[in-house]
Amino acid sequence: MRRSGLVILLLAALAGAGCQTAVLHGLSEQDSNQVIAVLQDQGIMATKESDNPETGTWKVVVARKDASRAFSVLQGYRLPSARGRRFQDVFGKSKLITTPLEEKALYMEALQGEIAHTLESVAGVVSARVHVAIPEPDLSGQTVHDVKASVMLEYHPDASGRSPVREEEVQRLVASGVNDLKADSVAVVMKPIQLVRTQQAYDFVAYGPIIVAAPSVTAFKFLTGGVVLVVLALGGSLYWSGRVMNELRYQLLSSQRHARAIQKPPKPA
Repeated sequence: MRRSGLVILLLAALAGAGCQTAVLHGLSEQDSNQVIAVLQDQGIMATKESDNPETGTWKVVVARKDASRAFSVLQGYRLPSARGRRFQDVFGKSKLITTPLEEKALYMEALQGEIAHTLESVAGVVSARVHVAIPEPDLSGQTVHDVKASVMLEYHPDASGRSPVREEEVQRLVASGVNDLKADSVAVVMKPIQLVRTQQAYDFVAYGPIIVAAPSVTAFKFLTGGVVLVVLALGGSLYWSGRVMNELRYQLLSSQRHARAIQKPPKPA
């Protein structure tokens, strides 16, 4: 009974040491991997777990003590990014289009979402908003204005302070995705997002002969202490079982010797 109580206390201690909480839900696997990479780069241990197997979404979990810092990091990185709808989202399901105007609006939404998705796939780009203006033809069927577009880009500058993509590259990319759009008709606004990197990341300390990350020392102590207690409990159980078996074996041998010592009665004449 005492050993059972010890095991229960051990399991409770280990569960408390590994207490985790989810900071994001309903992510795609790509988004969850991006979030985990950013959090770990900032010294926050994070993992992903299945959130909804039916929809294939994931959640990101961190240690409860790191949750507040994780939220701050995600806010600074604008994660998860709010992605615009693409063609597969707009026209992926059959729906009733009542007017040509609605059909054009849906097409423009999907086109802008596709271009924004392409820009956001560039490493270092945090978010992209794209607006395309296609003028309506006049009564003669001629367009009196040029096609125009505007782009709002947020990015993380590199170590030298440069953007991951140049303005003219953005203009060419957007123009190549829209008919009759010239590169010089694309207005681009690029906004850098400066982040203060936390300095808690992965300071290593010695715990006996083992080197572990500083944030993991407490959990590692609980873990090693728990392993020692389990080994001691198992060792004590084996020792006690061995004593019982030896005692039973001794009693069996004593009974056999006692039985052999009893002489059989002589046969009657």
